[in-house]
Amino acid sequence: TIERDGLADTMREFGGIVLANACGPCIGQWDRQNVKKGEANTIVTSYNRNFTGRNDANPATHGFVASPEMTVALTLAGTLDFNPLTDKLKAADGSEFALTSPYGDELPQRGFDAGEDTYQAPPADGSSVVVDVSPTSDRLQLLSPFDKW
Repeated sequence: TIERDGLADTMREFGGIVLANACGPCIGQWDRQNVKKGEANTIVTSYNRNFTGRNDANPATHGFVASPEMTVALTLAGTLDFNPLTDKLKAADGSEFALTSPYGDELPQRGFDAGEDTYQAPPADGSSVVVDVSPTSDRLQLLSPFDKW
């Protein structure tokens, strides 16, 4: 929806990283390139995935949850000590400006984009399904079946 409505590009232009509100960030699959694993850093997200290392699999990442409006304000400022009620930002030409109170529609005017339907029903007999996981993967592993009880 935000890609379709042009909001994702706007966020990327000022340094925001748009992650899917889905399983990838939740299970640490954000392939983050701007911070080395183990380097202390902070991220602010607008969804509830704030345990250590949760988004980028980096145990030194401190994740904080804020409203979407506050997340955007902190991204614009580039610092966690920015107060959008009192502080000003600098424009590209050096002039200062203050953010106005956010406003918007509760729902996108054109509704949510359902995206591509990628659901694949499981086979009736899954005994021939093979799941390939690289033996050198540090994120995934195959589990052995549990003993029957």
